[in-house]
Amino acid sequence: MNQPSWDAIFVGAGITSLACAAMLVKRDPGVRLLMVDKHIVVGGYASTFSRPKQGAVFDCSLHKLSGMAEGGNLIRILRDLGLDETLDLVYPQDYFCAYRDGTELPLANDADGAERQLVERFPHQAEAIATFFEHVRTYGRNGYYQFQMLDGSFEPDMAQLRFAHRNLKHKTVRQALHELFDDPYLIEILAAPGIYVGGYSEDLGYLYYLHVVYATLNCGNAYVAGSSQHLSNLLAQQIEQAGGQILLSTRVDGVLTDGQGNATGISTNRGVFHSSRVYINASPHYAVQHLFAADVELAATREKLSGLKPARSTTTVYLVTDLPPEQLGLQHSESMLFADDPAAGAELRMAAALSGYEAQLSERAFWEMSPIEVTNYHALDPAAGQVVCINVLDSITHWPQRRTAQYRAKKQRASDILVERLLRQVPGLRGHVLHTEVATPHTYVRFTNNTDGSGYGAMVGTDLKGHVFHHGFPVQGVQFLSAWVAGPSYEAAFGYAEMKARQWRRA
Repeated sequence: MNQPSWDAIFVGAGITSLACAAMLVKRDPGVRLLMVDKHIVVGGYASTFSRPKQGAVFDCSLHKLSGMAEGGNLIRILRDLGLDETLDLVYPQDYFCAYRDGTELPLANDADGAERQLVERFPHQAEAIATFFEHVRTYGRNGYYQFQMLDGSFEPDMAQLRFAHRNLKHKTVRQALHELFDDPYLIEILAAPGIYVGGYSEDLGYLYYLHVVYATLNCGNAYVAGSSQHLSNLLAQQIEQAGGQILLSTRVDGVLTDGQGNATGISTNRGVFHSSRVYINASPHYAVQHLFAADVELAATREKLSGLKPARSTTTVYLVTDLPPEQLGLQHSESMLFADDPAAGAELRMAAALSGYEAQLSERAFWEMSPIEVTNYHALDPAAGQVVCINVLDSITHWPQRRTAQYRAKKQRASDILVERLLRQVPGLRGHVLHTEVATPHTYVRFTNNTDGSGYGAMVGTDLKGHVFHHGFPVQGVQFLSAWVAGPSYEAAFGYAEMKARQWRRA
């Protein structure tokens, strides 16, 4: 670290930084890279924490990885990095199991199988189901290959793109599904994959959502045994073996410039580090507010950023059971739990938003009436303990500040409500939960500085103007990584990292 200058500095050791840096050292083995992060481990959200007394390892974010079958983008990138054989990949049998009112509907982990099962369960919606899956195969596919469109390796049907632009671009998932279907439960099941990218049906743009469904159902999905931390650590190992340096427990105070619009490095609580290239893997709202001096003219960037809406935050309950969850009735690696009144959740969420996220209304809307996603981690990686994870998309607005009695009471209510919803659907778990703990939107802000606690970066709605905030950025040499520019999901992070690595030219 005594080198006078680095070829590039990465602010934040999140998964996009790690992937981009690993690709850079593979493409250019002599490149000198420095990565700096305030956390004690690499990975950002792609990390874990342990509870040794409970014999448990809790994963902060890793659920299914999309694009993991032949032809998928992510498995191709992992192979290019030489990680496909190092990672122990688990391919689940089911996409997810839908639970409502004590009944189960497991969906096959491929598009054709899932379509058949939905037609069997909802025969009165068969024609609309066929139309929906045709949308996925056509417009979802075009969205999936967005990076290949940019580099010219994928040529879409221009007529399809024009149709999508005219007829689908400005619709939310909620609008599009309500035009296709009249069964509220079917609508909720089909909208559920939006949870993977941080949005409810009223939040997400339909075109983006179709790409999410295509990525998981048509291009395969898998889990990493050993958790997201294992993946992050392998990437970090490649960077360090190539001579790169990773500084943890190091706070970045600012990006330095020469006064003429060029980046010159960063200042940290451990000193100054020099480079003409700085990659920021952090919330752009945080970066613009905290990492640049007052003499950097950022008014135009702030104006663009005002249109970049954070994706939903999450409230997460981690459980440890005294027996393997599969023995207690939680047979599937992933489940989606739906309210008895499937249509009520969206109406209540929109009412909560209009109220300014009044506390009681928000708790009912998000925790009691919205879909919740449950991952049986033990079924995927028994070595991590008898762990189950409950996730619900939420809003930080109705949460009190940390370290207050109100905050602690609210955490307990969240745990009670969400765990009880799981126990109602899987009653065999009752009496077998040994340990619970809750991560709130404030928890995620504390560890990542992500605006509003968003675990997915920016919301991809129907208006994408804010997503070009980094175009024409006034400091030369500064580039932005992360889900805020790449899009939510691990696959998007790796795809964007690959694109940035391909653009690399040694200065």
